[in-house]
Amino acid sequence: MNTLHQYRIALQIFQSNRLRRDYRDLSEVPAYEPLGEFFFNEMYGPRDFSRRDQEGRRLAHFIDLLPGVHLRDLEEILELLDLTYQLDDDLAQRMMAANVGTDFDETVYEHFYRVADKYDARLRQLNLVRSSLYNVFQLSRSSLIGMALRQTVFVARLVGISEVHTFLRRGYEALQHVTTIDHFAETIYQRELDRLNRIYQR
Repeated sequence: MNTLHQYRIALQIFQSNRLRRDYRDLSEVPAYEPLGEFFFNEMYGPRDFSRRDQEGRRLAHFIDLLPGVHLRDLEEILELLDLTYQLDDDLAQRMMAANVGTDFDETVYEHFYRVADKYDARLRQLNLVRSSLYNVFQLSRSSLIGMALRQTVFVARLVGISEVHTFLRRGYEALQHVTTIDHFAETIYQRELDRLNRIYQR
């Protein structure tokens, strides 16, 4: 019998592949390619993010080392990570209870997505994705933040937040060749909203 962890990994693989398929056009734009890879791998990649997400709650001990950044600047990202974990965990548990197997297809996925009855939480997740993209894009305009992220790798390891530090650094680097985030953010928002409404028949 498959474990909850195996269902979570299967969900992450499915979601990452689905995003790559649905946003192939964005990832083919040279400026968006690194950002697309970050989005597909660091948000929905097939691996265990629990340590990174736990570390995010300890960022208050580190944030003063990043010039011009305040904890409130990252609160939406932390909320997004936490909400994504909760929604994935709920789906994984439902699939495991129904014993559908980890080789589910899109029809099965959307069935459990719908019966979970999490429309409002999914809408919140989508709004957090959009607002986080805009917020992090603004932060990425500061070369001082980039320098600080590169210089604090050892410090992050010492205070026990190396994984979330790597997540932030890779996000910063992925945005360096992006001159405007509007098309990327709004395309994702609108397509995911249309998909959400289709699944829930709204």
